[in-house]
Amino acid sequence: MEEGVAQGAGAVKKAVVAITGASGVIYGIRTAQALKEKGFDVDVVVSFEAEKVSIYECGESLFEMLKGFRVYRENEIEAPPSSSSYLAKTVGVVVSPCSTKTLALIAHGIAQDLISRAALAALRIKKRLVLVIRETPLGEIELENALKVARAGGIILPASPGFYNNPKGLRDVINFIVGKTLDALGVENDLYRRWEGVRTDRGLCERL
Repeated sequence: MEEGVAQGAGAVKKAVVAITGASGVIYGIRTAQALKEKGFDVDVVVSFEAEKVSIYECGESLFEMLKGFRVYRENEIEAPPSSSSYLAKTVGVVVSPCSTKTLALIAHGIAQDLISRAALAALRIKKRLVLVIRETPLGEIELENALKVARAGGIILPASPGFYNNPKGLRDVINFIVGKTLDALGVENDLYRRWEGVRTDRGLCERL
């Protein structure tokens, strides 16, 4: 059976998505939506910085955009996702986007808030942990932190979209990263066109 996927007929599939204050909160929002569309019961954890970034980038409150989800703030450390016993019944934890601050906390085992606690709990029980790093460029410190997390079992997924799928707009670019994120969780999806060899229907450069 696939590691981390809820077992049994009619079992409710669960997932945790955390959204931090790095640019690109839309990745986390869209990831939560895509998992919900796949039938997952999704817990969302948001940092205080993410609340601010959502206003700047999306022009709307993060809580408004996440209506229909259980949403926790980062200081609610008593919330269910803080416990490995709760995470044991989930497919895993996604942090998208993952700030370099959150990456550092996880790399050094510092359970400072609900996001870092959930991530570390997932690593302890060998659940999938996917960190969508958007920051660029990355310095030696950030790369060393990413390596520590990868060696501990986490998946480092840079928000670097591919263009072989000939995206038609921003939604396609976002869905490429979200699709890759679901792939890393072991969740089947068709959010982006997968590589099938060389195609002739190219037109991306012509649209620049």
